[in-house]
Amino acid sequence: MNIQRISELRDLIDQEPGGPVLSAFCRTDPRDPANKGESPGWHIALKNGLRAAVAGTGGDHADEQAIRKLSTEAERRLSEISASERGRSVALFLSADGSIDALHTFQIPVREDFVSLDGGPVIWPMVDVLDRGRRTGLVLLSHDRVRLLEWSDGHVEELETSTFDLERGDWREYRGGSARGSQGRGQQSVTHTSSYDDRVDEWRTRFVKAAGKAIAESSADLGFERLLIAADGDLGDEFAEAMPAGVRGLVAEVVPADLIDLSTAEAAQHLDPHLREAWRLRVNRIADQAEERIQAGHRAAGGVDETLFALAQGRVEHLLVDPYLKAEEETLSVGSRQAIEDAGEPSVQEALVELAIRTDARVSSASVDEVPALAEHGGVLALLRY
Repeated sequence: MNIQRISELRDLIDQEPGGPVLSAFCRTDPRDPANKGESPGWHIALKNGLRAAVAGTGGDHADEQAIRKLSTEAERRLSEISASERGRSVALFLSADGSIDALHTFQIPVREDFVSLDGGPVIWPMVDVLDRGRRTGLVLLSHDRVRLLEWSDGHVEELETSTFDLERGDWREYRGGSARGSQGRGQQSVTHTSSYDDRVDEWRTRFVKAAGKAIAESSADLGFERLLIAADGDLGDEFAEAMPAGVRGLVAEVVPADLIDLSTAEAAQHLDPHLREAWRLRVNRIADQAEERIQAGHRAAGGVDETLFALAQGRVEHLLVDPYLKAEEETLSVGSRQAIEDAGEPSVQEALVELAIRTDARVSSASVDEVPALAEHGGVLALLRY
């Protein structure tokens, strides 16, 4: 997960505002059918959520006035920014005393529109988006060129030097256009076909090895958490096999498609379903690993009680939680209820997520439909450090 984003989240939850905090998440994705009408679905959901927040003040006049003011400001801010600034989802945090004022835009839609009013910011929907948008290298490959794009939080960028040049052994700026032909291509005669094929094979072998090494070095420098390779035919698999073992494990998928000459946006759009599937496979692997460890009785936890206890001790390495978790307080242990109360959070999932962020644990959220193993463990699984 983006280190800067995590730092921002930690700063956000560590603040101690002197009044209520409004957290609003809007699914502003223009491709969502609900947003096609004159009154976008996200705006209607925002107004309804803000109205419910005001209605939940309990009749205290001072609180009601402060919350009305917050709600009015939140609606104004989110309505006045442009569609491009709203992206596919947006998160806004505002406190009554003005100490918290943060707006975040994502190119990955939040799961659903959500408004919360509490003593502190509610961050689990944002953590969910960030986990699905982990920093990824998109490797676009042809027989004599390789382009490397950076994808994070749904944003894709062309790196300053994104195309590897075999002849010079370095990276150069991408210029577009069709792939270069290898030297001598089209000049061979029938009698020299075998010799020509040998040279092509040698060139290809050199290219795959050199480009694989270059991608590995760049991935380490850029801190990529996974790689997606797109290449025609068997070239992508050959390239992945030629990469150093330490980096080969980052390859989430090899997509059989020639995208080398597409724009960054077009390439990202083509690979979007593969990015989503790579995330789904990843969280299921985490769940499977946790279940295997639970059965072995070693370094894993399942369920709210056991996981909260491990989080309180700082033992959780990776938390996996159902964002729709509904745990009844009376079903929890006294220790769990006390941990949630001490954290001062409005929900079990928020307490789990914030404790994980504060103890440097990685966090993923997935529904039981996406990760069936969660259903058997009350919506919570965790890999432990010890």
